[in-house]
Amino acid sequence: MNAGSACEYSLDGEQSVVVDGRGLPCPQPLLAMRRALREQPAGALLCVLATDPGSWRDFHSFAELSGRGLLKAEQRQGEFHYWLRAGALAAGKPNRI
Repeated sequence: MNAGSACEYSLDGEQSVVVDGRGLPCPQPLLAMRRALREQPAGALLCVLATDPGSWRDFHSFAELSGRGLLKAEQRQGEFHYWLRAGALAAGKPNRI
């Protein structure tokens, strides 16, 4: 599940658990992220890596529908990176992973 340098995928200096979905077609990166959310303790920071451009839409839709906010989303050199926290839901939203 981990890939690359921990510092490269940290957020504000906090190391993240890297979920490597590079090379996988959608919706597989999203499914790998959902599996990681279930496996990690609440509060763990995840960074999901994907190369499928459709992941941008998928991750933003998932965040909105599930109430699990994206902390950051960016595109770097043909890759998409998404940071979110396990167990973190927006106020008043049920957990629908």
